[in-house]
Amino acid sequence: MWSAQGTLPGALTNATLNRYGPNTKAAVVLAAANRMLQGPTEAVGVVCRHLTSTGCDAEVRLAVWAGLVLEVYRAQPALVVAAVQARQVQRSLSASWGTQVDRAGVTGADTPSEIHPPSVETGGTAEPDEATARWQPTSLHLVDATLPAVGLADDPVTGPGLVTTDALDDIASAWCHRLLGVGRPGRGVVWLTEDSGGSRRVHAMARVGAVVAPFVAATLGGTYKPDRPARSVLPTLPTAAALADAPLLHRRAHLLTAHITANYLRYRDELLLLTWPELRQQTRELVARAVRRCAHALDSDDPVTLQLRAYEAYLDVWDPMHAGSTDSGSSAGGAADLAATVNSLTESQRTVVQAWRSEQLDPGAAAYLLEIGNVALRDADGDPSVVGAAWSAILEARGLDPEIDLATQVDSLSDAQVFHLHHYAAWLARGRRRVDLRRALTVQERVASVREQVARREPAGFAAKSAAARAGYELAAEIATELALATPDREGRARTQALHTAVRYAQLVLADPSTMELLRPAGSQPATRRTARVVARALSVAATHEVAISAADAATAVDLVDAVTGDSAHSRSDDGHRDVRPLNEAQLSELRTWRRQLVDVRDADSST
Repeated sequence: MWSAQGTLPGALTNATLNRYGPNTKAAVVLAAANRMLQGPTEAVGVVCRHLTSTGCDAEVRLAVWAGLVLEVYRAQPALVVAAVQARQVQRSLSASWGTQVDRAGVTGADTPSEIHPPSVETGGTAEPDEATARWQPTSLHLVDATLPAVGLADDPVTGPGLVTTDALDDIASAWCHRLLGVGRPGRGVVWLTEDSGGSRRVHAMARVGAVVAPFVAATLGGTYKPDRPARSVLPTLPTAAALADAPLLHRRAHLLTAHITANYLRYRDELLLLTWPELRQQTRELVARAVRRCAHALDSDDPVTLQLRAYEAYLDVWDPMHAGSTDSGSSAGGAADLAATVNSLTESQRTVVQAWRSEQLDPGAAAYLLEIGNVALRDADGDPSVVGAAWSAILEARGLDPEIDLATQVDSLSDAQVFHLHHYAAWLARGRRRVDLRRALTVQERVASVREQVARREPAGFAAKSAAARAGYELAAEIATELALATPDREGRARTQALHTAVRYAQLVLADPSTMELLRPAGSQPATRRTARVVARALSVAATHEVAISAADAATAVDLVDAVTGDSAHSRSDDGHRDVRPLNEAQLSELRTWRRQLVDVRDADSST
């Protein structure tokens, strides 16, 4: 998608090499990377200037800038990492310390030292001349030259910005630091592959929101609070005519803004649930517009076209099943509409696999698109054979052997790989066979442990980070409950052990800070329903089999069930109207049966 555009000479003479500095190797690497990434750099700058000129929200502009740089990284991880590291070396050796030192207490002529006072002529703010910039580079143009186009800093023409001009260097360095962290658990996966000839390649899979959102929050936190209901906050795509006249990389970058914006904003759960209820529909429409533009601006097998079409197919299935009553979505027209979108997503999954195998899509993009598509198909009861084939492709694309039982290998996998096995464990458990449930629980317990550490490690508190940890506990509790029920009576000890595991993870769900948010009137109703069902079922089954549970846990589980069934104020919005979609009679009966059992546990403890 972002192929190198420049050409370099085959070799450099020693005389030429010696002109680079202060670190010869770092300077050469940085200069070469700037040359090779010239095309993507120009494309990122053009898109940022377009967003600024069309009144796009400042927060979204910064997120799109970071997301586009991340896309370049994902396409060429080794090159971008080498450039970022070279930038760090060059800057550490070229830093001029002294402009911030108060010299009022010294007199007389200066002697050579590490303190370099600002000159009278420039005040210490002069830009490096052309020769210095060429032979002693300190900037990665992909980052440093494009960030000013985002329009965050003070400007003599437009006036004060959100930050001062000198803060841009800190922002650029912070994003470079984030790029080096891609591949840590919760921030994507980076892996090596090797062909039959011994050549190695680096690949990366990353969800835009998970990497970009903490960076944007750290950069603008406490500085900017955009008007969320304003429709103009979203990017405006160029017209079809304007795209037709643009170079290929510019067209790709413009259209990718739709995916980046949607992915970033949808990562912000608090927007979806509290302050921007129209967000699902608006971002879905933005992606749909980008797909229509692709038909005229890009080939049908272009990687951006493939990516946007697959993402649109996923949204068309996912949104109607997860939207609240305030956002039913244009696709929520009944079972017939859902069946049609499921068929479209099924075909999209096959297209993505074929595109990856024919090298039209890189492994990271394919693995990401296939995983989110599988999650939507699972919830919509899609074709199991399609989901299974996609999981085999996902594992293979991520450098794992799909023929190996991952339950026996999960302890040897990297934490980053394990973080993204959550939905794979759910797929393993789908048939409820005891052998598969054991394998799934082995995988999911490791997933839950990794996700807990990720939630604790990330300094920016996002609902999505906490929800990922809570979801890990929920799935482990659900699988352990199924395993207990699948264990025959003659193996009472094994059943009891499985029930203790289910109770332990149910308790972790109840103790998670994000669980209390589900009891808020504006809480995530689909998430509340799932959490209530998993916890109530695990604790009720345990109590039925005489496994001890605490009255406090039973009481909290009762509150969750009440929030879903409408039997408490938790299930109502501020104006007294219920936010949840109606449950059918079977679902209500099941929840209320578990509730009665939990009330007995709660009241028995209080009476004693």
